[in-house]
Amino acid sequence: MEGLDIITNKVSPQEQRLCRHHMISFVDPLVSNYTVVDFRDKAVPLISYIFARDKIPIVVGGTNYYIESLLWKVLINTKVLWGAVNPFGKG
Repeated sequence: MEGLDIITNKVSPQEQRLCRHHMISFVDPLVSNYTVVDFRDKAVPLISYIFARDKIPIVVGGTNYYIESLLWKVLINTKVLWGAVNPFGKG
């Protein structure tokens, strides 16, 4: 989450210089429609890119749900199912 360095125990700039990091500080915490599907859809191509460079990606941080989204193909993309319509009638 962008701007939540202490709350998320984010690696320091010094630590980031030691090893390349991806997907850090790219989500505004005020964005409420970012989902685990969005995470997966961004992470999977990045992981493939890292493997293509003969490197080994190390996935850390976040919740177990996000890591599981990379391992199991059971997520449903509700944005595709519902489009812009909220089935609960709010917003």
